[in-house]
Amino acid sequence: MLPNDSIYRFDNIELRPSTRQLLVEGQPAPLGARAFDVLSALIAHRERMLTKNELLEMVWPDVVVEENNLQVHVSALRKLLGPKAIVTIPGRGYRFAAALDALPASVPPAAVRAGAPALNTRGAPMASAARSLRSDTGNLPALLPPLLGRDTELAMLHAQVQAHRLLSLLGPGGIGKTSLARAVARQVAHRFRDGAWMVELASVSDPAALPGAVALSLGIHLPGRSDPAFELAERLRGHELLVLDNCEHLIEAVAALVGQLLEAVPLLHVLVTSQEPLKLATERPVRLGALAVPDHAVLADAATHGAVALFVARVGATQPGFRLDEGNLDAVVDICRELDGLPLALELAAARVPLLGVQGVRQHLAQRLHVLKNGVRDAPTRHRTLRTTLDWSHALLSPDEQKVFRRLGVFVGGFGLELAQQVACDEHIDVWAVLDHLGNLVDKSIVVVDAGPVPRYRLLETARAYAREQLEAAGEWDTLRQWHARCMHAALDRRVYAGRQGAETVDQWVLACTPEIDNLRSAIEWACGPGGDAAVALDLVNVAAVLMYQAGRYPECLRWMLMAEPLIDESTPAQVVAEFSLGLALVGLHGGVGVQRRVELLDRACDIFERQPPDGLLALSLCSSAYVAAVSGDFDKAERRLAQCRKLVEQPGLRAFKGTLLYCTGMVRRYQDQPVQALAAFTQALPHVRSEGNARTLFHVLNNLAAMHQELGHVDEAVAQFRGLIDHLQRSPLADAQMMAFALNWYAHALTGQGALDEAQAQVLRSLPHCRRSVGLRHFTGMLALLAARRGRLREAALLVGCDDAARQRRGERRSPSDERTLAAALALIGAGHPAADVEAWRLEGAGLDEDATVALVSGQLSDPHARAA
Repeated sequence: MLPNDSIYRFDNIELRPSTRQLLVEGQPAPLGARAFDVLSALIAHRERMLTKNELLEMVWPDVVVEENNLQVHVSALRKLLGPKAIVTIPGRGYRFAAALDALPASVPPAAVRAGAPALNTRGAPMASAARSLRSDTGNLPALLPPLLGRDTELAMLHAQVQAHRLLSLLGPGGIGKTSLARAVARQVAHRFRDGAWMVELASVSDPAALPGAVALSLGIHLPGRSDPAFELAERLRGHELLVLDNCEHLIEAVAALVGQLLEAVPLLHVLVTSQEPLKLATERPVRLGALAVPDHAVLADAATHGAVALFVARVGATQPGFRLDEGNLDAVVDICRELDGLPLALELAAARVPLLGVQGVRQHLAQRLHVLKNGVRDAPTRHRTLRTTLDWSHALLSPDEQKVFRRLGVFVGGFGLELAQQVACDEHIDVWAVLDHLGNLVDKSIVVVDAGPVPRYRLLETARAYAREQLEAAGEWDTLRQWHARCMHAALDRRVYAGRQGAETVDQWVLACTPEIDNLRSAIEWACGPGGDAAVALDLVNVAAVLMYQAGRYPECLRWMLMAEPLIDESTPAQVVAEFSLGLALVGLHGGVGVQRRVELLDRACDIFERQPPDGLLALSLCSSAYVAAVSGDFDKAERRLAQCRKLVEQPGLRAFKGTLLYCTGMVRRYQDQPVQALAAFTQALPHVRSEGNARTLFHVLNNLAAMHQELGHVDEAVAQFRGLIDHLQRSPLADAQMMAFALNWYAHALTGQGALDEAQAQVLRSLPHCRRSVGLRHFTGMLALLAARRGRLREAALLVGCDDAARQRRGERRSPSDERTLAAALALIGAGHPAADVEAWRLEGAGLDEDATVALVSGQLSDPHARAA
């Protein structure tokens, strides 16, 4: 409760936390452990009253005791300390009321006995405890509130503030700079002969008054006969740590004063807190990040994160007994995430829990600027509400910086530099001015930089909400949403990108564009919604279809395209319709769009593209049409489409699509039950696809090559190739959940053929998180049925066959010949052990299993599939 590096003295009594001793007239007093804890708690929180419940929680944590136990210990303490040391507030609690001096723990006990002069850290006599506090620790309070979630930063700054003469602690308003600076200064104060001195500058508005404000905090009188900064430097002893708090509104004046003081006083150290750096040559800037927020809502893990610890502690201060538990865990973690781990926002949110409850606070975070107010009364005015904190920072910006800041509020998540320049510029602020203003906003801790090979920028969610308010107040919100959507299309359109960047591969384009998917989603939702723009919406989803197909994010893009489809009418250009049809067929490949619908979409795309000058979109449409025709059993049409595409890709400028043609040829041969020809086509496709720089097509070629080796009985070769493919995916920056789901389950199928059944089961379990984020485990239940049957789990195998029946029906897909052979092998094993009627009943039962039930079944966690049936 109390730090061990101090002792506490009142009247003739001394408390030593390090040895848990209470000395009266220098002699140890008989005091039980619980009574000592009660006294320590009262002294630690002597600035306020402690309720009876708070004391009980502090002294007897997790133990139920009667209230009279507390009364007994308070009574015993009053006998030792005197009746006025502890004041009772009837019906409410207790408060420590005696005048208290704090001394360094290094002072020997004999030196503070009655009548003996105390010694300072240099061994010189001290006239009084008050003088000791001034000369050895400066003007910092002896006790500070607990600093939660900052152990790493505190340890780092403890060393840095002594190693560097000028250290700047930087960060946005409410991030906790002052609390951390005060804590580290209190820790290291004894390292400086004349202590650490805190100078609060938020209330100083006139730069000319700065030297006088610093002198006042240090108890120094400036005669005013010469330059104030010179007089201040003359009177500093040179052994101080000077903490200048909240400097951002006086940044030029503070920089000038600090530069002058450091030059004139060689032993002086300065710690600055500010939203932007001083930009002095000797400055060591340290940017303070938010408190840690857990990635997952797991009870044992969540409480170890600083944001959760702070929120729970602040709620507990107003609601004694509040604990983080399974009932409130999700809400608490959501609050911490939504508030970006910002300490001030968390404290204000915690203060609202008594009124709204934890769930209520979470529900109202969309209106956070209205809800998060009424903080503690002794907080600085600028920290009483979230809005006043943001108002303070916003007022420090120039008009053009304010304009750029509010326009950045249109982004969701992060944003790249070029996109920010395009969105924020206008006829008065060109793209290069936006660059300068963005740099200033980063310096002033308004914009956060996420470091990486290509830096990205973002606003904290609270700052973004404020920026959007500013946009609405300026009447720019609707206009900027439209401009943002148009800029998104220009930024992501591969044709524009290629012209701007020069020749680039599909993979390079995907890597460049994937970080902007959050902004793409926001733009599409606006364009498809009320007051949106149908033409922009269709342009955006057409670009999105290619990007999201390559990124393996089919389901999300499918939702976007189905949302935009009603916007197509007779006025929609034919090229746009064709691109939309191709895109919808691509992202509907693994569910959501049946085979017959895909056939119609691709026929429409081919018909329109054939009337245009030949290009890659026609090649892609013909290849996709051939594949879908083969899946539906129309091999004549599949061959016609392949023949058309062969002629097309021989034309100059289209030969890059030869790898895609050969891959689709291999897929058609698979469905024609020609594994030797399929293997040959995939083998021929491989060098072309590698040179094209298309990670998704390369994955499909490699996966199908291994599958064909298995189909031809080369099981050991298939297993080796699947292992190599999985190793490749683990190293690739473009590998995604869908690729890993396919590779791991096909690898498990090859292991099943090899007889390594336990290893096969392990790979299926390894695939589960990847399946959950992509196509789902039900996509692979035909192969999993054979694995279950060979492991002797015959009822489970029959259920999985039924699940596969239903999944294929939903996708509108027929089984390939190899799929049919897998099914026959599984059913043969099942039928050898159970009557046909039972097998049929289980198969029908399995058709009703949802994704969660299928996962539980395969994991061995579902004993009664009816409990999780869809």
